[in-house]
Amino acid sequence: MKTTKNIILGILFLSFNGVFAQFKTTIPLNKNVTTGKLKNGLTYYILHNEEPKDRASFYFVQNVGAILEDDNQNGLAHFLEHMAFNGTEHFKGKGIIKMLEKNGVTFGKDINAYTAQDETVYNISTVPVNNQKLIDSTLWVLHDWSGALSLTDAEIDAERGVIREEWRTRRTSDFRLKMQTDPVLYKGSKYSKRDVIGDLNIINNFKYPELRNYYKKWYRPDLQAVIIVGDIDVKLMEQKVKSIFSGIPLAKKAAVRTYEAIPKHDELYFGTAADKEASSTVITLRYIFDEPLLKDNNVTRKNVLNSFYTNILNSRFKELLLKNQASSLNLSTYFGGISRLSNTYNISASAKKGKTLEAFEEAYTEAARLNRFGALQTELDRTKKLFISSYDDFISNKDKVDNETWADKLTDYFLKAKPFLAPEDDYKQIVDIINSISLEELNAHAKTVQQPTNQVILVTGSEEDKINFPTKEAVVNVMKKVENKTLEPYTKKVNNAALIEKDLKPAAIKKTYDVTGIKGAKGYILENEAKIIVLPTTYSQDQIVFSAFSKGGKSLVKTEDLTSAEIATTIARSSGLGSFDNIGLKEKLTGKVAQVTPFIGENTQGFQGSSNKADFETMLQLLYLSFEEPRFDPNIFNILKEQYQNRLETIKKDNGSAFKDSIDLANSNHSPRTFLFNEKFLETIDLKKAENIYRDRIKNAADFTFIFVGNIPESGLELIQKYIGNINSNPALKENFVDHNIEPAKGKTIVHFKRPMDVPKTTVYLNLTGKVAYSKENVMNMYVIGELLGKRFLQTIREEEGGSYGVNVGGNLELIPTPTFELALTFDCDPDKQEKLMQIVWKEISDLKSNPINASDLEDIKKALLKNREESLKTNSFWNNTLYNNSLNQIPFLQDEEYKNLISKINQKTIQEFSKHVLDSSTSVEVVMSPEKQSGK
Repeated sequence: MKTTKNIILGILFLSFNGVFAQFKTTIPLNKNVTTGKLKNGLTYYILHNEEPKDRASFYFVQNVGAILEDDNQNGLAHFLEHMAFNGTEHFKGKGIIKMLEKNGVTFGKDINAYTAQDETVYNISTVPVNNQKLIDSTLWVLHDWSGALSLTDAEIDAERGVIREEWRTRRTSDFRLKMQTDPVLYKGSKYSKRDVIGDLNIINNFKYPELRNYYKKWYRPDLQAVIIVGDIDVKLMEQKVKSIFSGIPLAKKAAVRTYEAIPKHDELYFGTAADKEASSTVITLRYIFDEPLLKDNNVTRKNVLNSFYTNILNSRFKELLLKNQASSLNLSTYFGGISRLSNTYNISASAKKGKTLEAFEEAYTEAARLNRFGALQTELDRTKKLFISSYDDFISNKDKVDNETWADKLTDYFLKAKPFLAPEDDYKQIVDIINSISLEELNAHAKTVQQPTNQVILVTGSEEDKINFPTKEAVVNVMKKVENKTLEPYTKKVNNAALIEKDLKPAAIKKTYDVTGIKGAKGYILENEAKIIVLPTTYSQDQIVFSAFSKGGKSLVKTEDLTSAEIATTIARSSGLGSFDNIGLKEKLTGKVAQVTPFIGENTQGFQGSSNKADFETMLQLLYLSFEEPRFDPNIFNILKEQYQNRLETIKKDNGSAFKDSIDLANSNHSPRTFLFNEKFLETIDLKKAENIYRDRIKNAADFTFIFVGNIPESGLELIQKYIGNINSNPALKENFVDHNIEPAKGKTIVHFKRPMDVPKTTVYLNLTGKVAYSKENVMNMYVIGELLGKRFLQTIREEEGGSYGVNVGGNLELIPTPTFELALTFDCDPDKQEKLMQIVWKEISDLKSNPINASDLEDIKKALLKNREESLKTNSFWNNTLYNNSLNQIPFLQDEEYKNLISKINQKTIQEFSKHVLDSSTSVEVVMSPEKQSGK
């Protein structure tokens, strides 16, 4: 669970000009954390936490990153991160991954790392703690990362290809825009030259000693931290850390870890960037300011004030947009870090076609209005209520905060001295600050947010829109115009009506029933024939998870109306409910922890939602209104249509969209029911049709099943009877989905096409599909096949060939509308390698049918399945999904022994037989997008 307290605490700090930084905080570290520093300088943090039970996560944090590279090392910090998984003193070759996966800890999901400009962080997560040998081995992995990487010539050369393909995969439109704007944002700083992944010429040609020199210089204990969070004996773990890590030597002449500063500037910097695949034109004003080296209570208070300020301004922005009289498609304001020493305050506007300057004026005007006149008392009160509610929810569920969340906070504490208090202390500190903030203090603070220096304006958009980009002079003139303009203070009308005005009485329960195989779950049929399933749990102290469904979905919508069906729930979700419009409903729900989201899928319609105990009734009220009093605001429809129109201008040049459309058409054999985002979509969407489709699908409580899982209040059933029991129903009308037989053409479908590209890249999609009997064994077999191929492709395509950064592959068996299996994969690669890699793909698939699979790989997958199941059983979402599948598809729940027995029966023979059975009869769809040959490229 990622806690909602991040709503407040951003990294918003003050001032420092030097490069020899020493980050500190006067706020004591969480009293539950055991911490220390070894003689060699290595820091450790150990925290007992039981979410999930019987698991621990191990983080290895390096206070070094790409910013410390010399110019001839550009990209080596990231390269080194890859090499940490390619052989160490105690784990040769791929020994780290092999050792962990034999214990159900999987690469990618549980084992990962990232490199940034200023840090490199490794994690090994959800490690079972009941295996002391595994715990010791995991600690030795962290030990080896510190200073015992093998860095053999052969492994370095093998990894060059993987990095090349990661470089290729990451060259997206957003990345290309960033590469154009960074020299402006970071002008005069090394940050403008470090994109982390680096210079491809250096990646391909650097000499082995250059990587080893960077490793020796910067990977050392005085710049490292070991973080361990989990269901562990803290004292025992501390002893192990001291024993294993104390022997790591510290070089006598260690290089000083300096911090790169971004030069100050009085002049407003201005930059533009264009890319043919950019989805919209965005103008952003960024104010750069320093972080303080010392994080104290004053900084915390300022963080809260900043969060209040942006929350209030963003609410005003939303109001402006919903009036649909603006030149903007979206407006936002936020704080965000751009380096270890620098942060930014940002005002951003996404503009309608040709309206960039006008959109910026709207955003700048609203910011000026807030700065000039301040907030209203009602705005402050609402914001306080919202934030305190967020903290109340956090403290109620503090025992369900997962290891990763706490480890991330300890990472920030080590790298940036960002305060990390015990939950109770954190709650008291922040809530006390919130309660003590006066309107005068907030409004005085608002006048300080925008500063006259260190300003940067960045404009990004498509190449077609570049002609409409404003000049620097035009933007400056708009700023001066707004600053000298007479503005009216902000005013606000508040809707104080009740959510539901009707006097509803609880409906009777006609029948109760047991849910087979799920202890504690109870079924009820209400007077209006609504079917209710309730499963009380204590997995989370203050959480209730909700879902509802009935059959039909878009399968019951006429083909010519499908475009309107696509937008029906989007408009309903954005229009408000009952007597409340979008803004009014948001304000009415301030401080409430309750949400309900409708959906209309291909074959079902229904809801997903959640709440805490106190706001369970509010969630039910929202559900009732979603059935009985949905709203369809013409303004919302027009805004949505304008956003679609804006996107339509650039989507023709979007290679990702072209690839997706090609896949969807091939998989449906060009069915007229295939959704495509194109001119026809925009021409045929209709507000009244969307409303009629919603009302036709979201109706009739008698045809719905409503599922509630969690710590449900004692009055929960009576409240369900009151609200769901009063939803209109027609027990005689029971619907089902229609099978439109949407599937690929029989045999092989091959679609190869070319697109213009800045960076040559071939993208491959392959899907094998067909009919198969639905059974728990077949579901598991399909999943295992996907996992096995993933392991094989990691070895053959990524590691041996250096042909792709990664192959995404998954095996699945769907029951609705008819039992169908799918084995789908996709990857990016060098166009020159595509044919060879596809040969490998087909060989690996063929080997599944003709040769026994690798027994060790299969055992790793089986252990991961058992481990994941053990973790899932203790979550409300797992049980909600289980009851959903049980009710919708009549899929029986497997008890622990049944599940273990199912897994134990999977072996080389069963996988080979099943592979032959399904793959020999499969239909295949192959879609390959390659670059056009371009002169000069």
